[in-house]
Amino acid sequence: MTLSLRLFLCAFLVLVLPQVIAFEEQQPSNPQSSQQSSLAQQLARIAAEKNVQQGLEKYQSLLNQGDLSDAERLEVMRSKALYTFQSDELQQAIVIYGQAKIIAEALNDQRQLAEIEKMLGVMRYFRGDNQQALSHYKQSLLYYVTQGEALQQAHLLNNIALANAAMGNYEVALNAYEQAEPLYSLYGSTGDQIDVRFNIAGLYVHLFRYDVAIESFLEVKKYREQTQDLDGLALVHSDLGIAYKYAGNFELAEKFQLLAFHYYQEQQLGYHLATQGVNLAGLYNQFEQFDKTRFYAELAVEYGTKHEHYGALAASYYELAVADYVSSAHDKACVNLDKAKALAIKVADQDLLDDISQLRALTHAATGKYILALQEQSAFTQEIDQRSNQEMNEKLAEFETQQLKQRISHLEAQEKLSQLEFDKANQARNFIVFILIFITVILLLLMQKKRSKQAKLELESMVNSRTEELLETTRKLEDANRIKNQFLANVTHEIRTPLSVVIGNTEALLNNEVQAQEQYRCYQHLHSNSLYLLEIVNDILDLSKIEANQIQLSPKPIELGTLFGELNAMFEEQARNKGLVFQVNLNLPEKKIINIDAMRFNQILINLCSNAVKFTSHGNVTVDVSLLDNQLIIKVSDTGIGMDSVQVEQVFGCFVQGDNSISRRFGGSGLGLYLVSNLCKLMGATIDVSSKPGQGSIFSVAIPVSSTKHDDPSQAMTASIHTQTAYQFSGRVLVAEDHPENRALIRLYLQRLGLTVETVADGQQALHWLQEHEVDVVLMDIQMPNLDGFSALTRLIKSGFDKPVFAFTANAMAHEIEHYLNVGFTGYIEKPLNRENIVETLKQHLPFEAEHVAPTVPKETVNQDDQVEILATSFIVSAKGDLSAICRADEAQDWLYMSELCHKLSGAAQMFNFSKLADISRQLELCLLNRRFDQKRALLLALKMEVVKLNETSSAES
Repeated sequence: MTLSLRLFLCAFLVLVLPQVIAFEEQQPSNPQSSQQSSLAQQLARIAAEKNVQQGLEKYQSLLNQGDLSDAERLEVMRSKALYTFQSDELQQAIVIYGQAKIIAEALNDQRQLAEIEKMLGVMRYFRGDNQQALSHYKQSLLYYVTQGEALQQAHLLNNIALANAAMGNYEVALNAYEQAEPLYSLYGSTGDQIDVRFNIAGLYVHLFRYDVAIESFLEVKKYREQTQDLDGLALVHSDLGIAYKYAGNFELAEKFQLLAFHYYQEQQLGYHLATQGVNLAGLYNQFEQFDKTRFYAELAVEYGTKHEHYGALAASYYELAVADYVSSAHDKACVNLDKAKALAIKVADQDLLDDISQLRALTHAATGKYILALQEQSAFTQEIDQRSNQEMNEKLAEFETQQLKQRISHLEAQEKLSQLEFDKANQARNFIVFILIFITVILLLLMQKKRSKQAKLELESMVNSRTEELLETTRKLEDANRIKNQFLANVTHEIRTPLSVVIGNTEALLNNEVQAQEQYRCYQHLHSNSLYLLEIVNDILDLSKIEANQIQLSPKPIELGTLFGELNAMFEEQARNKGLVFQVNLNLPEKKIINIDAMRFNQILINLCSNAVKFTSHGNVTVDVSLLDNQLIIKVSDTGIGMDSVQVEQVFGCFVQGDNSISRRFGGSGLGLYLVSNLCKLMGATIDVSSKPGQGSIFSVAIPVSSTKHDDPSQAMTASIHTQTAYQFSGRVLVAEDHPENRALIRLYLQRLGLTVETVADGQQALHWLQEHEVDVVLMDIQMPNLDGFSALTRLIKSGFDKPVFAFTANAMAHEIEHYLNVGFTGYIEKPLNRENIVETLKQHLPFEAEHVAPTVPKETVNQDDQVEILATSFIVSAKGDLSAICRADEAQDWLYMSELCHKLSGAAQMFNFSKLADISRQLELCLLNRRFDQKRALLLALKMEVVKLNETSSAES
């Protein structure tokens, strides 16, 4: 038998060659390759370990290291499996390769998978599981065929031939060898060519070509003696002994078999000793030396059992049964035959199964069981006949296929002959057709030339036209770019007027220029203009929302006398400073109240009045207000510079002013009247303008309105931070906010509204608190350590929490609000706190009592009492710590953590109205998130200076 030879050849081709290739591909010129080289050196040292137990422990220790990547772990497991295989532990090697296969599949490393499939095939082949071995080989072969690696294909075809030969499929095996041999001739080494020839010689033994087999074995033996390949030489001795046995030369057969046996004894290769024991037992059986048969067969049983060599076990039990039969130990022979049959079926050894059937029939006959003997012989004969018939049918089918192919070839030849005659008959006609086609082509070419000339002229005309269009488009783009640049340079147009009111009133209050009875009016102006500024800034930042008409109106009752009184206060002093007379004429019923969006209405009025004051250098600005057929008519007249007809047509365009000189003389973004026009459309109003250069302009607005009746006109006014209604709520609120001063401030604010307030520092603490307590409303900051607001909300929803949860955030752009609502928040509360907004929000979810109080200067506001001052001072101190943490994150280049710290500082600064600090922190956060590191240094320096400034101011005040 040539089993041992084939095992060695498979192991060499499959294992040694890939390791050599992998070693050559290593590139220690980079750190990763150096790490792989270091791992390869460790594996090489472990593989050289003679003590198997110690070697396996070292492999396990290496696998237990936590810093191995999956690819490195795969490399270690493959080396361990090979080491285990070389130690004759086949089953354990199969298990390890199976684990390595799972890792390779996870990595999607197709080459590693192909190598592992090949090794699993070798392991299965060594155990005698030839069918499974074939399955693994074919999987591996598929990969190398797709990769076009011819030498690897040859190796696998060689292995497939070995497995088929072991199963008795000699024709299939020979076909595989015939495919492998030319590949070895082209791409393989001399050793590869000798090895495949050696395998083919083993196949000749099975085909009873002993003389050819012996001649090939002797040539291989000579080559391996020259190369001092002792392992390969032992395999040649083994198979040469088998060939001589079948050729009838006992002396030479015994000589070569014993040479192989003694070599394996010296090397302590138990697996090969099992194979060689079977070979010697068969030899001595054939030449009737039954004592030696039993010795070597029992030795083969011992080693075959130890190393799970099922093929050797099956053959050794058969040789023992032969010896028992000859010695008349028929019962013992039957027992050994049963064992041999079970194992032969497992390894699919059809030749051995045939031998077992014949010997079983003889054993039954020898014991007088003639019927059983006849049945056994009949079953064997029937099996042989079936196989012969199957083989004959296959050959007959092949013959019929050949006949069919010949008929098809004959028919094809006849068809070709007919086609040739048909072609000759058509040659003359084809020539005539060719001449006609040639003439037609000439005519077509002439026509095409004419058309090309015409097309060229048209193309030139089109190119000129497109060039003019592109030039015009370029001019428009340049104009648009210039206009937008002008807008960005003069964006303060929309905020200058209300800001001047805020600054003027603030300076008057700071300098104690306002009498006590007038202070409340100053506070109202400050508050209303501050809110307006906030809304205008939001509109400017979200210009696309205005252009898409996505602004939502919020009509509320408003007393017109109060509204226009505030308008007069806003512009009276500004006009007086320019030497102008600003006058509001109300032709309205007393205490007239209408439903309208006051903020948007104010925005229209302020833009029109601001433009009138701005573009008037002498004379007056007059606002006339009247009611006509449920329409509120407002006319804003001035004696300013006026406009010509072209400017009047363009005045309501985006980023448009009369001309560039106007922007240089008067400032402004050109956005104001564009907004006014859009807002009028949204409110269902109309706006017209009449103007003459040097004489001034008149803007007329007609707004449809509906009246509202109230017992007390003050009930129609919008609530503010100094509202005339005091609210007291009942209920418990949980606030999740990571900044300690913010938590203290919101606690103070909500407690003044009568609420029981609980605070936590992050989303995780909020979840724990809510598991043990009841709550009516939750305010959840979005960005918090440990667990952010989004994740905390998701877990609350999954747990069945059904109370209102509001996003408590400084990020309140339109798309952000939409996102908060989509993920499940009930609504949002914007930082910094706005009393009107938070009161209106809480009124929808908590019980409350409202008490009307006299309109006086508030004694307690969010940022104007001792407790808030203490919190603000504490925040300034903590800001230094936050700045230090930001600087440390900058030094560590931990941009994500640095951006989180900036977000935290920005939100806290907004809560305490440190707007500049909040703005710088927000800009630095966006700079880090968008990877604009060129701006980081300047922003960080500005942040440091602002924190230092705040601390100095705080120290000076204290």
